[in-house]
Amino acid sequence: MDTKTLKVGQEVRLISGCYGKTGRVFKVTPSGVIVQLSGFEGPVRPEGPELIRFDANGKACDSSDIYKGNLWGGSDPRIPGTHECGPWELAVSSEPDFVLPPLNGPF
Repeated sequence: MDTKTLKVGQEVRLISGCYGKTGRVFKVTPSGVIVQLSGFEGPVRPEGPELIRFDANGKACDSSDIYKGNLWGGSDPRIPGTHECGPWELAVSSEPDFVLPPLNGPF
């Protein structure tokens, strides 16, 4: 996926093999995007929401400074993902019913 086509607030899916999460584009940068996980995908911690950084091709990259969840533990242990299937990858939802709850509401 080319992250240059994504916009702040856009709903996205994160895929790692048979596993999936949902989130919204939080920030667009020249090198990719930062995605905030949906409230039902993880708790909002005292240090802030769960954020994952993706490169220009939609692959998770070093997020150790902004992500507090499971890191892949593969060739680069700073990359978020699943132990079984590797790093997260972005996918845009194509389903018309794909709706996420507000990110600022109670979770």
